[in-house]
Amino acid sequence: MIEIITDRLLIIPCSLDIAKSLIFHRKELEQRSPIEIPETWPSPFVKGVLPLYIEKLEVDESEYGWGLWLIILYDEKRIIGDLFMQGKPTKEGMVELCYHIHEKHLNSSISFEAVDAFIEWLVIQKKVVKVKMECNEQNVDSIRLYDKLGMICTEKEGTFLMWELQKKE
Repeated sequence: MIEIITDRLLIIPCSLDIAKSLIFHRKELEQRSPIEIPETWPSPFVKGVLPLYIEKLEVDESEYGWGLWLIILYDEKRIIGDLFMQGKPTKEGMVELCYHIHEKHLNSSISFEAVDAFIEWLVIQKKVVKVKMECNEQNVDSIRLYDKLGMICTEKEGTFLMWELQKKE
């Protein structure tokens, strides 16, 4: 099993079984899981893409690890957010990534710890050379996080900002 461990977090890819259970058997999953699953998780975005994620995994097992990841606060054994990649890297080694952290933890260093560890793992393990993320220009927490990660704002489209982090050769 793939896992990323930090001082406070366990970050793991969402399996096909868990993804299906979130849609079809949520109550049973909550009762059986050793990890607490908050009512507010997953985010509306992830709820919207779960059916597509499930379909991708059913068609191609190699998609595992290139979609939804769970961010678990290890001491409390509770899901506090997720990371979502929009598929495998392009030919140029670029992935698009987004994150969602429960609002209780947004202003803490946990967002940085999770995203930084995940990007570092992607670069080392999966040979990713560029990560793209986006946010609304009003999202001060994400802008602060992307800046702290060393990302550069490369594009503005309406109220959305596109950020990139390029691996140094």
